[in-house]
Amino acid sequence: MLFLAWFVSGIVMMYVEMPELSERQRLAALPVLQAGAAKVSAAEAVQRAQLLGVASIKLTSLFGRPVWRLQGIEGAWCTIFADTGEVARSFEYDRARASLAPFVPAGAHLRFIGEVEEPDQWTVSGEYDEFRPLYHVAVGDGSGTELYLSGSTGDVVLRSTARDRGLAWIGAIPHWIYFTGIRKHSGNWRLLVIWLAAGACVVAALGLMIGVWRAFTARRSWSGYRGSMRWHHGAGLIFGTLTLTWAFSGMLSLEPGGYSTGAQPTVQQREAFSGTEDYNLYRQSPSAVIAASPSAKELEPYSVEGRPYYLARETDRPPRLFDSEGRPVESFPQDFLMKAARRAVPEGHVVEQALLTSYDAYYFDREDRRPLPVLRVKFDDPRGAWLYIDVRRGALVARYERSGRINRWLYEGLHRWDFPFLWSWRPAWDITVIVLLAGGIFLSCTGVWIGYRRLRLALAGAIPKSRSRESRSFPSKFRPAG
Repeated sequence: MLFLAWFVSGIVMMYVEMPELSERQRLAALPVLQAGAAKVSAAEAVQRAQLLGVASIKLTSLFGRPVWRLQGIEGAWCTIFADTGEVARSFEYDRARASLAPFVPAGAHLRFIGEVEEPDQWTVSGEYDEFRPLYHVAVGDGSGTELYLSGSTGDVVLRSTARDRGLAWIGAIPHWIYFTGIRKHSGNWRLLVIWLAAGACVVAALGLMIGVWRAFTARRSWSGYRGSMRWHHGAGLIFGTLTLTWAFSGMLSLEPGGYSTGAQPTVQQREAFSGTEDYNLYRQSPSAVIAASPSAKELEPYSVEGRPYYLARETDRPPRLFDSEGRPVESFPQDFLMKAARRAVPEGHVVEQALLTSYDAYYFDREDRRPLPVLRVKFDDPRGAWLYIDVRRGALVARYERSGRINRWLYEGLHRWDFPFLWSWRPAWDITVIVLLAGGIFLSCTGVWIGYRRLRLALAGAIPKSRSRESRSFPSKFRPAG
């Protein structure tokens, strides 16, 4: 039953996961920044926020006004209104509800559902904890839209429709075992999924061993079984290995034992590459940058080796980099980037460098959101680090060490079938994965049917407890033909 749930939900998850507010939806709801309205500089905003340390800062909009949004290293949020300098650390619902306007169609009637302090089904992921309390609101439109507002930032952080929630119940929730009562205990949930996947690996391996043994020892046919047992045997020989690798790679998604270093650069590597962020460099209002990028929705201060820049984000364009005077930065020289890369991996020497204008087997994105071109730099350090550097932003965007490259094939390769010859060719990838999942569904269905019939007969007393004779252990429907 568990295998069947995983295979069926896997088809749904090829296209839909848990409801979320996508980055594009979030940016689309924001107004463009106005040059004259942002009077407070980033340096002044940091000073007013009085945080222990700044983990992130950006100029965005709230209630139609420009604001500096800061997050401290301890996770706390602070909002500085850039037009007046007002400081806000939390928002009551009556004030935060103004953020709902871009998401509410004309004629809809808002209904406040309640304040969410603890995880519910749609905010059970830990990524929403920093935004609590959340205000849950029903829009009252024809799509059954529901929104979650953050009491920490005043922003909409989650949007879902009745369709999104319905698909989640047959997709992500059973696949990830994201039931609220289980998922909210993150440590226990992680162990549960790891042990279930490990148990599934044992079951699949035993099934393969028995299936291959029967195929080689059957006396009258390739299988030696009849009826549904024969169908299950054949499906297992064809799709059993795939079932095993999917269960194994699914377990690896939670990185048991921390065997993989992942793909994200460490904080130390980022700081060594770009230098420590000094917000005193941003003492001027960013009006010149806003004027040079009139479609910008957000600005993020971004220094490179002590030089101040701003990263401008728009709705339908990749981020663009500007210097503090509003001049666009097309790209950084390769020798400058190579010098920074050596600082990020001081224990190694460069063995290869290449400018990539298309994705490779490790640095890729099905939705083409990762920036290109990138400079790929390989080192001979003990961990075998590969760095990927965005030449337009002068940013270290990914790093794959040896363990990360192995994990890329064991998880993204075996579990998602993100092989270079497939992931870039749609719908070839879709057809292949759906056919394989359908085979897994058939294998699981035959197993469930056999188990149901055996259990039914056992409950009816048709199968004696004594196993002295094979004929009593196997009803005629399941008895080997040989």
